[in-house]
Amino acid sequence: MQKSFLIFLSLLAVGCSNPKVFILNEKEESKYFVQQLVSTAFEKDLIGESPLIVINGIPFKYNKKQDTIFLPLKKLDIITLDFINKNSSRIIYNEKENDGAIIITSKNQK
Repeated sequence: MQKSFLIFLSLLAVGCSNPKVFILNEKEESKYFVQQLVSTAFEKDLIGESPLIVINGIPFKYNKKQDTIFLPLKKLDIITLDFINKNSSRIIYNEKENDGAIIITSKNQK
């Protein structure tokens, strides 16, 4: 009975936390490179829970309710990865619900 209750509480906690995981298009451990940087920016309150993703100047829309966000890049393709705070990103990208922005510049600019 206790084990069932603990499993239920664990599932409830994970389901309600709604973490965001950013995964690159790689099979190695470097696929979590962006996730580590985003977690650090989130801890420093640079971005909110649903930041806008901008790749080479193009805003990348995603479902804010999904837990995992696959980015169509590899770590070697990324030149820079910067963050814009919540207020600045609202002004630049004119998004009312914007929680900051992750700005990615890659080698493959089309």
